[in-house]
Amino acid sequence: MKVFTILVLLLISISMPAFSSGNAEEAPETEGSMMMAADSMDEMVSAPFIEFRDSEQAMMLAEKMPTVLFFNASWCPTCREAREDFTANAEKLNGVNLVLVDYDHSADLQKKYGVTYQHTFVQIDAEGNALIKWNGGGTEELLSKIIKEEM
Repeated sequence: MKVFTILVLLLISISMPAFSSGNAEEAPETEGSMMMAADSMDEMVSAPFIEFRDSEQAMMLAEKMPTVLFFNASWCPTCREAREDFTANAEKLNGVNLVLVDYDHSADLQKKYGVTYQHTFVQIDAEGNALIKWNGGGTEELLSKIIKEEM
């Protein structure tokens, strides 16, 4: 019986990477290395969205064009509607980096930018400072609120 149990445990441990999105290792959940997993959203991250990886990535994006962090959650109905609206109007969002931040796994960023609930937008500059923050809305609201800076 011991041999059977050991074999089963060995087979399970060997097969786990095959069942866990293909990655045997996971990054620690810190603000600098926080990953927003695409499988936590209802659909894969695609245009016009950029997947949040870390603050350095977001600041580099902000050097080139207006960059907005979109704190959203897969379970949030208004976030889902906004994602659908942004996808349907992707061509209007040319010239804007719209970065998806998983609300459920972003406590450090929430604290940094004073985000208290999902469906919040924060436009940042190249130093990571918040330029403007607002809650709710879709494409038209985003485009009307963005602060255009000299890049």
